[in-house]
Amino acid sequence: MNHNKRAASRYGDLEFDYRDQIISGLRGSGAGYREIARLLGISARKVEAGLGEIAALHENGYSQSEISRRVGLPRTTVQDLLRSQRSSMSTARKTTALAALSEMHGMQVDVLAWFLGMEKNHTYSLVKALFEDKRIGELEQVQPGEKWVVPTRVTAARYLGWRPRDWHPPLMYAEHYRAVGQARIMLVGTAPERWISERRLWQRAKDEANESRSGLTDFSTGRAPRAGRPHIHDGRFLGEVEGQRGWWALEVELSVKHGAHMDTALQGALRAARDATPESVVGLLYLCRSASVADNVNAAYDRLPRELAELSLLFAIGDFDDEWTSYLARRNKAKAAKRHGGNGLHITGRAS
Repeated sequence: MNHNKRAASRYGDLEFDYRDQIISGLRGSGAGYREIARLLGISARKVEAGLGEIAALHENGYSQSEISRRVGLPRTTVQDLLRSQRSSMSTARKTTALAALSEMHGMQVDVLAWFLGMEKNHTYSLVKALFEDKRIGELEQVQPGEKWVVPTRVTAARYLGWRPRDWHPPLMYAEHYRAVGQARIMLVGTAPERWISERRLWQRAKDEANESRSGLTDFSTGRAPRAGRPHIHDGRFLGEVEGQRGWWALEVELSVKHGAHMDTALQGALRAARDATPESVVGLLYLCRSASVADNVNAAYDRLPRELAELSLLFAIGDFDDEWTSYLARRNKAKAAKRHGGNGLHITGRAS
């Protein structure tokens, strides 16, 4: 016993950053969890935090008895560790889900499942728990397909930092909000620091209007372009498009617009990208549904006034459905490794 105390003290004198390496080394030499915990003077929970072996075995379908035998811990301890991991994971997922739902106004259940990297049935269980906690409202059926999950105003205010208006998915634009959610998933995954939502960009514009006392109360968007009004992008993301990394402005275009409306939308989007703060935007990416929509955007680009045509901003067009299909294929292939980040976009449309 005294020997173990001296050993724990000797290991404890090493830098904390090396503890995981020591745990891994001891495990690699054949020591069980209980032996490592006793030798280092730490809990079995900290051993598992360094190794993650119990979680991996459980995920691969091993019984608790088999896990207990393999790691050298009583079955009851294995049960406690797995229960703690589930609780911690559930709390983290709730936080991730609510933050994203608040930024995006809301998401359909299947989009939320893609975002979280969860099976749909598990996502429904999470949504049920959020509803019971009064963090979201009743699920809303808007268009054919999955129902929408929308946070309450109180929940959204907590994550946004201001009290937003009540929001319900509008039938006319529900598909657009869905597509923007999908675009966020394939562009930045769950990384909040690499995404600025339309909702946040809108609030910034309102704050700037209040500070300047301009009296502006409405703005232009790709959905409803308005000449002479500041344009709000569908989002901005930090990522790489065709080898160019930086902050990009995003527009998701699902249908062909009348020429004048398309001109207003594109010109507004370019001016907003040019004048963007505090992010320095390097380019504007259009994700278009169908070749005819891309042609519509390209035609508007050809009609740009000189002041915008000569901007140093990069301009790229991608096929939304092709990119999404490719993303899902890569995701499914890498599912075992749980790789959710990075965009890997290869925009094949026009870039200048």
